Amino acid sequence: MHYYDFEAMKGEAIAFAGLYREWLHPITGEPTLSCSIITLPPHPKLSLIHSKAMPLMLPQGRGVLDMWLDNSVTNTDLLNDLLQPHLPQDLIAYQINKPSEYRQVGDKKLIKKDPT
Repeated sequence: MHYYDFEAMKGEAIAFAGLYREWLHPITGEPTLSCSIITLPPHPKLSLIHSKAMPLMLPQGRGVLDMWLDNSVTNTDLLNDLLQPHLPQDLIAYQINKPSEYRQVGDKKLIKKDPT
């Protein structure tokens, strides 16, 4: 098995799309938070690294982040375009030995963003 990591370009960050929900624990009755990262089918540029799925990466321009985080936005049709595999930014990918040691074992490779 091969493990990989990704980095954003210098001065950038990767914004993964996620959801959270607050609910009451059925036994303790305490408020509890759950969260998840939204995944999409694999992107062709990442197929050798993420062959089954990829996280939804939010573009950081055009107000998408603000809209994603705005709890008053209830018309999810506005976000439908995000549900297709898309690389909104350049990424640096490299192989690591294993998650528990996290040592780089391969050269860094630039993966170019998709056209907007």
